[in-house]
Amino acid sequence: MINSCMTISVKILNDKITEVSKSNTLLDMLMEFEKTLDELDIYAFKNWNKGEILEGPSIGRHYVNVKLLYPLKEMPDPEGAKRLIARDCLIKYSKDTLETPRKVENFNDVEISVRPDGGQRFTPKADSNPVWVVSIDMPRRYVDEFSAQHVEAKEDEYIDNEDTDSNAQVGQEQINQAGL
Repeated sequence: MINSCMTISVKILNDKITEVSKSNTLLDMLMEFEKTLDELDIYAFKNWNKGEILEGPSIGRHYVNVKLLYPLKEMPDPEGAKRLIARDCLIKYSKDTLETPRKVENFNDVEISVRPDGGQRFTPKADSNPVWVVSIDMPRRYVDEFSAQHVEAKEDEYIDNEDTDSNAQVGQEQINQAGL
């Protein structure tokens, strides 16, 4: 399925990398996601190994979503997507635009604007490149192995069920000992 365009900036990519890097759980889930792709031999199909993570993992009730970014001329082979679809994954292809700041080599590479205080502000011009975004919704059963004892409580917070279960067990033992 092919969707419409939305512009992607390098800042969005950097923010996602920072988010995943701060959470070992998200990083572990991403590693399990990649392991599943590898076990399904997705990388044997043309260009699947050239993808870069754009967004994710985004954890849903039944699926984990990861969006991969590919240059327009290096679209991943849809035959590889068929293997994922056979494993109940949902795949969406969409064309998009990636904006990257231009390397500043001379004044033609910058835009000059005036600040409110009257000073000049120099910002690099952005280059726009067409890209493919492949969104993969993978059933959680393929990536939950690493964290069977973790449940998402709030954004970026996780509860360790093992600790919660042991605290509940201690509480139950105290109630039993009290004869209640």
